[in-house]
Amino acid sequence: MQLTGPPAMRKASAPNAALPSVSELSDADLRKFLVDMDRAANVAHAHSAEAMAEMARRATAADRAEELACGRPLMPHEQRWEFVADEIAVVLAITKVDAARRYGLALAATELPAVASAWRSGDVDGRKVQVICERVTPLSDPARTVLAGEAAGYAATHTASELRRWLDRRVLAADPATAEQRRKTAQSDRCVTFTPLPDGVAELAAKLPAIQARQVYDTLNTLAHSAASGDHRTIDQLRADALVDIVLGRAEPPQVNVQVVVPLDTLLGETAEPGHVTGVGPIGSAEALQLIGVPGLGPCSRCGADEDGARSVAHENVFRRLLTDPSTGHLVDVSEKAYRPSPGLDRAIRARDGVCRFPGCSRSASTKRSGTDLDHTIPWPRGETTATNLAVLCRHHHRLKHSPDWDVQLRPDGVMLWRAPTGATFRTDPWSYAEPL
Repeated sequence: MQLTGPPAMRKASAPNAALPSVSELSDADLRKFLVDMDRAANVAHAHSAEAMAEMARRATAADRAEELACGRPLMPHEQRWEFVADEIAVVLAITKVDAARRYGLALAATELPAVASAWRSGDVDGRKVQVICERVTPLSDPARTVLAGEAAGYAATHTASELRRWLDRRVLAADPATAEQRRKTAQSDRCVTFTPLPDGVAELAAKLPAIQARQVYDTLNTLAHSAASGDHRTIDQLRADALVDIVLGRAEPPQVNVQVVVPLDTLLGETAEPGHVTGVGPIGSAEALQLIGVPGLGPCSRCGADEDGARSVAHENVFRRLLTDPSTGHLVDVSEKAYRPSPGLDRAIRARDGVCRFPGCSRSASTKRSGTDLDHTIPWPRGETTATNLAVLCRHHHRLKHSPDWDVQLRPDGVMLWRAPTGATFRTDPWSYAEPL
């Protein structure tokens, strides 16, 4: 496609001032320049979104004016607003799909003033705006407006993945009944699909309730990692073969553990704060209590049919209950001393941390197979093998931690402090399973 519009539409405006050469900047100024440029990009994208929203407003106003003039509703092909995305695609020389995505985000952001303001000021980028809009839009006011404002503030200092987890728990807490209904509706769409592919293979895909899908995946992982030494199949091949063996009855599914974290107040029936399943994410309080077998809550999805007919994978799976301190949202600590972490201490530390403890890293800490290690902050044997000296790090950040330019401290309360080569410090907290008081 060749565009031949006016030169003003085809050429970006020249910058108002020449940018400095990055090779001439000091280390501190180089990092500040990086932050400034990223904020400037956020501001530009926000103003671009505002322009798209204004195009929609003008198209809608023109449609209404024409309806008043002709005294009848416009036919679909006569309505200007329907084709705004097409015009955006042409003007920007992008695909209609990309234009529709950006246009939809622009319209959603205009409905959340606090989010639009944070975007316009450069505090958040388009990806974080999309996460907020997707999560809070199903809520009704005033919860939607309040949560959107809080999310905009949180997003300024956290990654999109952290923002997504933070919001998921709060959306559940803001309207538990509606969230539970959405869960049941979504689970009613569970299905398995078969798609033939070339060269003698096919794709078998399953849409399942999240906890059951996690159980299936962990079961396949367990079988895959139990392969005999010298097996030359890749881990993906081993998982695929394990699926076939289990479905066709050639292998017995092993027992897998599912860790269900429940706030103490929820267990006592004093609040309805969401629970959390390791490797899945936040779940409603009712589902969490069902999983750990609290009586009087109807059918338990771990050992039979749920209310919507969904069944668990295998009743042999173990659901381990972990409690959190309601005043902090952190897992109640478990400590023991040994040369190597016992299985119980390993599970406790991984549940406490949730993900790799390097700032912004979202690598799951669920098991050793996730590519994470329990690292001694103070190297052994000078440092003991205890909960106050162990933290989860992915393999990459485990190596970074031992580089000469980085320093890390683990406080007794589980807070980790990282010092970068420039001297800047960053903090990561233990995984919070509930909103602190």
